[in-house]
Amino acid sequence: MTFSLNEDQRMLQEAAGRFLADRHPPSVARAAAARPVDARLTLWREIAEQGWPALLAPTGNDGLGLGMREAWVVAEAAGRHLLSLPLVANMVVLPTLCEAGAAGPVAQWAQAMMQGEMYFADAAMRPDGSAFIEGAEAGVPALALRCLGPGSLRLERHAPLSGMSATTGLDPTMPVARVARPDVQEAIELQVDARVWRRLKTRMTLLRSAELLGAASAALDMAAAYARARRQFDRAIGANQAIKHRLADDWMALDDARLAGMAATASHDADAPSADRDSLYVPLLAVEGGRRAAQNAIQVHGALGITWECDAHLYLKRVLRLAASLHAEASCTEWLERIWEGAGADRAAA
Repeated sequence: MTFSLNEDQRMLQEAAGRFLADRHPPSVARAAAARPVDARLTLWREIAEQGWPALLAPTGNDGLGLGMREAWVVAEAAGRHLLSLPLVANMVVLPTLCEAGAAGPVAQWAQAMMQGEMYFADAAMRPDGSAFIEGAEAGVPALALRCLGPGSLRLERHAPLSGMSATTGLDPTMPVARVARPDVQEAIELQVDARVWRRLKTRMTLLRSAELLGAASAALDMAAAYARARRQFDRAIGANQAIKHRLADDWMALDDARLAGMAATASHDADAPSADRDSLYVPLLAVEGGRRAAQNAIQVHGALGITWECDAHLYLKRVLRLAASLHAEASCTEWLERIWEGAGADRAAA
């Protein structure tokens, strides 16, 4: 198994970086909450022209039929540039359902989303019936997907928020909302293969981890650049072991998580027997390494790091929000338990 990107994937990585650097620099991310919906829809149309929402959709549904390795590249770039649209959820939910054979309204919604006509906010349902919505905007509908049992899924389309119901929450670059009683416009029950729910959750976990690593890597790069430029006692502060060793450790941790992600996406695309187990390592390494790297970036900047003018805090907040999202699925302890159980099953099979 190779962990390096092939030529096409490198071209995709470079194109994604150029596009987002031009269309979504930190100044745009800062003003995300104040941007009108029309500006977001324009950006989504441009993203759709890049083909990103259609990466995982099958060619029979006018998708690109590519794999998780390509989706990982785009998700990491989105995190690095603090994209203020729920790209990962739109890349995963409807395309995966189309891949599983869903038709009718599901296919129609997927078509509209991939063609840039609209995008969906991501609604996570709570036990009390409320919904936490990522990418919430006035005029933007939300999708919620729930597992009712083996092979039975329920997809709900929630009415758009009215007025200024969205807030900035922890991460000021991504509008969110909590709706006590969602207005369900349409609900569809899908009978699919029992593995589809796990496949969808795995894809979401891997791509959220990629987005987290992108934001953490940008924070690390920012901290390293500052450590080279900031001088005290007539030398760069990066020459001090307390700083350069910490930055090196953070780079190693992020690289370990990225390599685990490359291995997991390859296993997922190949439908390997170890795919589920391989995916367990990724959120664990991404959360631990990414959170530490973003926090250390603040420390390297000193007092400047906690000011509104410094972009380092934006990366930290993006990392913390994504870490909380991943921990909503499972805590670090639970990830470790699943890894241990998987290793035990492998030993028993041998």
